Amino acid sequence: MKEYLPRTRSAPGLSPVLAQVLDEVRRTVSWRASDFPAGARAGDLASSLQEAASRLGVSLSSFERDEILIHLESDDQNFGVLQPLIDDPSISDIIVSSFSKVSIQQGRRSVRTQVRFADQRSYEAFVERLLYRAGTSYSTKQPIADGMVGSFVRVHAVHKSLCDEGPYITIRINRFTSVDIEDLVRVGMAPRPVLEYLRAVVGIGKTLLVVGEVGTGKTTLARALASTVPHDESVLVIEDTPEIRLDHPHVRYITTREENIEGQGKVSPAQCIRAGMRMAMNRVIFGEIRDAEAAEAFVDVCASGHPGLSTLHGRSAIDAVTRLELFLARAQRGADRALLGTQVATAVQVVVVVDVCKVTSTRRIMDVRELGPVADGVLRQREIFSYRHIEGIPSWGVSGRVSAFRERLEKAPYHFSFSQLPERLELSIDVSYREAALSLRR
Repeated sequence: MKEYLPRTRSAPGLSPVLAQVLDEVRRTVSWRASDFPAGARAGDLASSLQEAASRLGVSLSSFERDEILIHLESDDQNFGVLQPLIDDPSISDIIVSSFSKVSIQQGRRSVRTQVRFADQRSYEAFVERLLYRAGTSYSTKQPIADGMVGSFVRVHAVHKSLCDEGPYITIRINRFTSVDIEDLVRVGMAPRPVLEYLRAVVGIGKTLLVVGEVGTGKTTLARALASTVPHDESVLVIEDTPEIRLDHPHVRYITTREENIEGQGKVSPAQCIRAGMRMAMNRVIFGEIRDAEAAEAFVDVCASGHPGLSTLHGRSAIDAVTRLELFLARAQRGADRALLGTQVATAVQVVVVVDVCKVTSTRRIMDVRELGPVADGVLRQREIFSYRHIEGIPSWGVSGRVSAFRERLEKAPYHFSFSQLPERLELSIDVSYREAALSLRR
């Protein structure tokens, strides 16, 4: 079985032997020095250092011990033994099933690593501290927890009472502290015209739904598109785990909340959306549509004239529409399917599908479609761009050059015209070259 070997970090000024002792202490301790009171920290680190040196058969002088302690005292490891995985830009997710079982995902492919914690006790203590930094906790009464460490790492934990081994933690790493359209062009998510079309659609006040499976870049694309909202609009961002942060003069954030151990205090996504209707907002950014209540509330607010942006799990635009209709059907028992389709078409104008290309293992915009009216009981879809890997070259077909918003797009501040586009779009030469170089390394 293929295994991932984490990169080792060098310690400036230390000999190879002392650097090995330092790495051994870091592997064993698995916490940040600054998490502890000064007195306890010094004693604990000194003890751990001595134990690590003994395991490696190294005898340290007082000077050498102090050198290593200086590195440990200044060490800012939020993630302890997992830090090399956090630092590797090719990794999107870290999946830990037990103290000795750590896997990672690269391009949605799972790979086992040789990383492990010292023992079960230190692993469970690490999880507790990680959740504390994420502003949450778990227990047998509330066994599932979600939170953010900083603005770029999302932590999901499942208490060992629900697991075979456990506890389970899944760490999703957002590689962009901030992201815009230019960033997505540089990483090759799509050619510039595709992203400029989406930016222009946001600019004229249409609602977009970003669709994809786990780890395909839905939130990253949503953040980039949200950053293009005109600065004279009031924006409300609603999420269960705060991930979307905008450099916008008129943005407010609401976070949903689960019920406490007494079964009280829950604030649902639908409640937040309805509250937003009274907050003088122009546009709603909704993290993810996960249930019938949230779907109905999002469709209702967008159909009432507030442009929106949200994400949804699915494999295609057809999947997305079907899932929205199913959500609405659960919320509106007995409603005719044509009526459900009309509600979707009224609320959502553009669906963007993202996925990981099976050839290049790169996140791509796979499909862009405009939703039309319901005809003969079927919600019409107009394909705008579609991804194909032709003769080893990633390309996007321009389908028909017909848009329901063509006139408005051509007059918008973010001017967009189909007339100058070729039939097929490709990535820029520098992006294609960099991608080819990375594929050779694999």
